[in-house]
Amino acid sequence: MVEMISNLAALLFGRRKSTLSIPILDGALKPNNLLEEAPVFAEREGLEDLALAPDGTLYAACGQQVFRVSDTGAFEQVCSFERDVTALAVGDAIGLAVGLGNAVRLHAGSTAEIQIDRCDGQPLNAVNALHAAADGTLLISDGSATRPYPEWRHDLLEKGSSGRLLRHDPRSGNTTTLASGLGYSFGAFADAQGQVLVAEAWKHQLSSVGNSGARQVVLPALPGYPARMAPAVGGGFWLSVFACRTQLVEFVLGEDAYRHEMMRSIEPRYWVAPALSSGADFLEPLQGGSVKQMGILKPWAPPRSYGLLLRVGDDFVPQFALHSRVGGRHHGVVAAVQRGDELFVLAKGAGRILRLSAAQASQGAAL
Repeated sequence: MVEMISNLAALLFGRRKSTLSIPILDGALKPNNLLEEAPVFAEREGLEDLALAPDGTLYAACGQQVFRVSDTGAFEQVCSFERDVTALAVGDAIGLAVGLGNAVRLHAGSTAEIQIDRCDGQPLNAVNALHAAADGTLLISDGSATRPYPEWRHDLLEKGSSGRLLRHDPRSGNTTTLASGLGYSFGAFADAQGQVLVAEAWKHQLSSVGNSGARQVVLPALPGYPARMAPAVGGGFWLSVFACRTQLVEFVLGEDAYRHEMMRSIEPRYWVAPALSSGADFLEPLQGGSVKQMGILKPWAPPRSYGLLLRVGDDFVPQFALHSRVGGRHHGVVAAVQRGDELFVLAKGAGRILRLSAAQASQGAAL
């Protein structure tokens, strides 16, 4: 009844049900050019995810293949599949775990391949992140029950909330649901204390998930759409943010008639929606602040695409951020892993793996 009255008041008086305000990039998230200026370690079209094995070997998912990446950035194929790889994890207990959209396959040494394609009677649909937990289990992020992984923009504009966080125990072979009804889960992580975290991209937040399924928001009101997480040396974790929020997208999400007509009549790549890269097509939608002036696109303009990686402490407080700003190329950050002082960052929009010093990044962000 209260919601009905609220909707009626919004209709009569033109009030929006949600605010268009977006947290600014300031404080620990203040802009810099650390990602944009980072050395390119490897480049390959179709790069999707990174994983670091316990022995320090770096793996990359690209197209239908999984590659081992040498210290020189050379790619060596490990395995190939019949469809695109959508997520990757490596652990002693699980071996190599590969997400294939509607399934997860485990390659544990000489053990026969294991496939996980449903949980609690519901098939997997949009596996987009995997995490090998320290207790030997595998956390699985299934982003949406209605849209496959490549159609994440559809899920956003449809205000999807059908994501799930699953846990697979290779010892028992059981897969259980830890949380459901998520606003597009796109990252899973278990910290050193065993606390399980999930990133809800469309709700712009991280939540902790208890064994009973109870959720508690630990990092709310992010300025972008959070994605995969990976442990950071010294505690805490790295959080990829694959795109920044804008007032234009927030406005369109509140205009149902316009949104439905846009999705019906316009190609998805030209929708008013986040992107992993931009600037290559003059048909892309723009906000007034992102129109070039004197041939220059201002780095503080509203971002259609952006590059952002956060270093988050054990207390869930962001410590600093690495940026590739508007007009840059290293956008669409979907994964990062740390090996000693080496930080590898995957900018999917550019098809590049960047490598930089975590210590130098921390010092540079503090300037």
